Amino acid sequence: MRAYAYQCKDYSLLTPVFKKIFVEPIIAFVPWAIPANIITIISNCFFYVALYLSFDQEVLGKLNFIVIPILLFAYLIGDHLDGAQAKRTGTGSALGEFCDHYLDAFNNGFLMLIIFNLFSITNIWLVASVVFLSYMAHVVIFYEQFKTGWLIFEKLGSLEGVILGCFLIIAGYFAPVYDLYQMELIGGLTAMEVIMILIGVGSVLTFIKTIMRTPNVRYSIFMYLVIMILLGGLGASLFSPSQLVFIMTLYSSAYLGKIMVGHLIDGLERSPGLFTPLFLIIIFTMPSLYEGNTFYVLMIYLSVSIILLVYRTFQNLGQFWVWTNPSKK
Repeated sequence: MRAYAYQCKDYSLLTPVFKKIFVEPIIAFVPWAIPANIITIISNCFFYVALYLSFDQEVLGKLNFIVIPILLFAYLIGDHLDGAQAKRTGTGSALGEFCDHYLDAFNNGFLMLIIFNLFSITNIWLVASVVFLSYMAHVVIFYEQFKTGWLIFEKLGSLEGVILGCFLIIAGYFAPVYDLYQMELIGGLTAMEVIMILIGVGSVLTFIKTIMRTPNVRYSIFMYLVIMILLGGLGASLFSPSQLVFIMTLYSSAYLGKIMVGHLIDGLERSPGLFTPLFLIIIFTMPSLYEGNTFYVLMIYLSVSIILLVYRTFQNLGQFWVWTNPSKK
């Protein structure tokens, strides 16, 4: 097993201010005994409640545009509180890093899905492109960490992305702004769709900058990019927009989990996996084989793959799990 050392360079524009205003005052009220991993799990629950509400908008109606950003902001606070708690209690570990960053892998895609749902973005090719570009940047950041030992957050990173999403959603509560989002601008694209494309362009810039400074880049990352293009292209013909987001999110998260296992445990570089693209190719060429079941087959396969990866990770790092922190000395 690799010797663990968390090395991070955080150039985020908003992180220092965010920590000063929200995290530092709140951490003083967090009981010492609560482990950082428990905070991580609780904070992610806020995110998944927000995702559920984006699908079932009849529950709160227009209030979704207020409640969902509040839930996302609560997730952000918890996402930084866990690190602060680990630091002040001296309980940082490889398992803590895995739990924190691996759950964020899923949230990357699901944040976009929340926005797609709230603003009725159903252009399947735009959905596929934006999800692909976003994960292209997300994955390469952790691939660089695997290669160098350093996790580098750019000036505009995940924190800025979630905060931007919160502002876009809150603004949509007001009818004139919502109508503005839905206004067609170029080539039939709405203003919100153009915003999502611009976010995707930012992801491309992050990918280029990161991949150029990453040493010893090998086949797996390029294999992942090709497969994701294939998933987006074939999936656009087979799935609904939300189904496509789920498949691309789970596939990317499964590969990102392999990268993290290589970084935290054994140093091995693993391929992203071929079953998912091969299965889609077969279904695309012979749709009668699994007509109507393709999405569920892949969801089950990818979910089981992720569960097994998490289980094996806990087998190796489980000694770092605690239900309560040790008392102060």
